[in-house]
Amino acid sequence: MSKPMKKGTKIVLAVLIVAALLAACFASVAIYAKREFEKEKSWLPPKLYPQHASVTELPEDLHSAYEYVTRLWNEAVSADNAEASWNTEVDLGGELTLPFGDTDNALIDMIRGGAKDAVQALYPTASGVKHTDEKAGELPQVTLKESDILEYLYNAENVFNRKGEYKSDTYEIVFKLDPAFENTEEIRHGAVYEGVCEILKSAVTVNNADLDPQAVEMRFYVDRLADRLMRVEISRSYKITADVTLTEDYAALSQNGEKDAQVKLPYKATEKISFMWYGLRFTEDYLEQRPDDITTLPLDIHVNAAAVQGEDFTVDYEISDPETMEIDKECVMTVKKTNDVSATEGVKIKATLTYEGRTYSDEITIYITELEKTTAGVRFWEESAAVAKGETKALPVEIRVPVNESADDKREEEYELFLEISDPEALSVEIDGKDLFATGLKTADAPVTVTLTMKCGGHVYTASLPVNVTETEAAGNG
Repeated sequence: MSKPMKKGTKIVLAVLIVAALLAACFASVAIYAKREFEKEKSWLPPKLYPQHASVTELPEDLHSAYEYVTRLWNEAVSADNAEASWNTEVDLGGELTLPFGDTDNALIDMIRGGAKDAVQALYPTASGVKHTDEKAGELPQVTLKESDILEYLYNAENVFNRKGEYKSDTYEIVFKLDPAFENTEEIRHGAVYEGVCEILKSAVTVNNADLDPQAVEMRFYVDRLADRLMRVEISRSYKITADVTLTEDYAALSQNGEKDAQVKLPYKATEKISFMWYGLRFTEDYLEQRPDDITTLPLDIHVNAAAVQGEDFTVDYEISDPETMEIDKECVMTVKKTNDVSATEGVKIKATLTYEGRTYSDEITIYITELEKTTAGVRFWEESAAVAKGETKALPVEIRVPVNESADDKREEEYELFLEISDPEALSVEIDGKDLFATGLKTADAPVTVTLTMKCGGHVYTASLPVNVTETEAAGNG
């Protein structure tokens, strides 16, 4: 038979039990607090490479470029899902000299500056014309022979940035043509020439005009993503020398009273032909959202200006996880909730335009998280990088700078970037805006650690990347 526990012993054991319980509670709280402290408070989506890859490469030689733009032109003028618009801009450059005094010549120059609008109005203009419309017959023709092309201006530096990425979604193909092939006789018998003579008849009679072509240039602007022609600009520059007879009133103003005079005038006319293609496109690859966010989707829709949604065209949306969000007919998205998939893989939205018997679709990814969206910070989205000796390569970095919402121009907050390189003799790194470019100097036995630090808004953000410097040089750099 056991003896009863003494009162003092009971008190000691009770105190020990309470202490143990308190210790366990504090330990649990400490573990919970540590986990909460270590838990990610802000969030960045996974790095997405552009979803819209180029359909075609920009031609590098004249023959390929000629065949390319010829195909695009023929497709554009016969497309039933595009509208054409055209106009001509006139530049009466340089000084116009007549046998008058300085004051009168200054007045004439001022009048000449305003006269270009009157001359410009003589050229045909139209907007929103389809190839089936009657007005389509007035579309300026691009008569281009390969033998007329003197030069195709191709410069890779104008196409690609230092990271090897396209600078723009628009290709610019430029041809310089031989001006000797300009048919000046056809111009002198054309409606514009006759219209100019009609405008001038109250002041002068044009007896003869010599049009000396100085330069002809064609610029083709191509949407590289859709592989479509967006605009053509044909610039023709002339040096005009005209023999004119002044009317009695204007002859009285001349210094010697003579009626006959010679006018010299630089003249440039630029025909602009634009194509608007029906369709739709998301202008961003992805968005970052939080529950309860209300956002207008970055969606461009192109239809005839007179078309009305719901009557002439419709836009429908497919959501891969419809429980997370909803989209109204005005393209406004309301986020309802998030889950593991929407935060890590994202929610796919497919928009489809139905117009004139055709459908056009595009997709965007929406990442949804409860965590605060990061507006400032730096990160490398690869675990490592490699640079060959003698090679310069862009590092996989993302630098985020918050926008000062209180500023009128909504400009970014001020920030500073600092670099630390563990072996500067093997690797050099240059900061160019929000990009980093690494150049291999010599091979290294161990990876060179590149540490980037950003100071912004009283905060410090740091990220590091190991870079292997290899002996083999990149192709084309040898």
